Amino acid sequence: MRLCMISLDAVAQPDADRLLGLPALSALAEKGVFCDQVKTIYPTLTYPIHTSLITGCYPSIHGIGHNQPFQPDTEPRMRAWYWSVRDIRVKTLYQAAREKGMDCASILWPVSGKNPYVRRNFPEVLPLPGESAVLKMLRYASPLWILRMELKYGKTRKSIKQPDLDDYAALLCEKLYASRRPPDFLTVHLVDCDSMRHWHGTDSPEAHAAMERLDQRVGRIVKAVEKAGLADETLFCVVSDHGQQDAPNGVLLDRELKAACGARAQSLGMGAYIFGDDLSAAQNALTQNQEKWGIRRILDDAQLRALNAPKDVHLAVDALPGHCFIDHPETTHGEHGFSLDCPQARTLLWLSGPGIRRGVRIGETDLINIAPTLARALHLSLPQAQGQAISEAFV
Repeated sequence: MRLCMISLDAVAQPDADRLLGLPALSALAEKGVFCDQVKTIYPTLTYPIHTSLITGCYPSIHGIGHNQPFQPDTEPRMRAWYWSVRDIRVKTLYQAAREKGMDCASILWPVSGKNPYVRRNFPEVLPLPGESAVLKMLRYASPLWILRMELKYGKTRKSIKQPDLDDYAALLCEKLYASRRPPDFLTVHLVDCDSMRHWHGTDSPEAHAAMERLDQRVGRIVKAVEKAGLADETLFCVVSDHGQQDAPNGVLLDRELKAACGARAQSLGMGAYIFGDDLSAAQNALTQNQEKWGIRRILDDAQLRALNAPKDVHLAVDALPGHCFIDHPETTHGEHGFSLDCPQARTLLWLSGPGIRRGVRIGETDLINIAPTLARALHLSLPQAQGQAISEAFV
């Protein structure tokens, strides 16, 4: 059994009908299992969610609670991200697959740099100002394979922005399956729709066009598997992480909170973590300025523990509809980081392949159940997973 896992960033339950009207994704739904009621995790950010997708754990256990470590006094554009798989505290599907002798490849998957279990790795790693994109990628990726791909196909990529980067990701997937040793386990993260929604808004023509491009890329990858003669032994798993909401009203919460009581805010987009030596004073400031600062709800420690939030976060806030928390003055469009009671926190799952039921739409499930489901299908061990395999997906 092989696994091809494709992540469609920034699509969710409200997008289900549009996506199921597209050829490649509708075909996968017809051939397998589809769910549009996958309960994602808190926070609704890409890096924590993608880590949950390959561990079956919440951030309280796997350790990736944000896209970035907390760096309050670093200029926002200079802040490091969680680039390396070494930041993950539990066993991943990559490790489990490699222990079974499977050959792993990964394209643009978050928190996958310097992954010793992935032989061909092109992780999501972006250069900060002043850094060399080439040197940084070589430091985090599989250097010889990356260089070989760049020499052969790099000229076909117009830029490292979207949608060009996703087009290159799909091309690399095609080349992997056409190689002498196709991967047994492939993960690929497609970011086009997330970028378009951030730049142009959630219901923009650009976002709709991005969904069509996502479907085309999924179709290209499926056809590459079929052309390689591997369709009968490949499990396709297409997932999403979160949707987006329009949030044109940006609030400089960190600046306001620091001036009011010395506490600091780490933005989640439509939410924020609150840090400080005196969280009682911070909570009082948040309460007194709740409407002014665009706050819908203040989350205390008990509420955060119930959400399986990172262990070092004891106070947080959600934004009012149409509001988001920003670190510097900017124009905002689509955002996420919202609460789990938002419709866009219900995400999507397609499963198709050997041992999977055909033409079945399943009800509500948790995102942390996806990794155990894949582990069961491939007979892998994920002992620390908090989720359970989705039994109704199997024949």
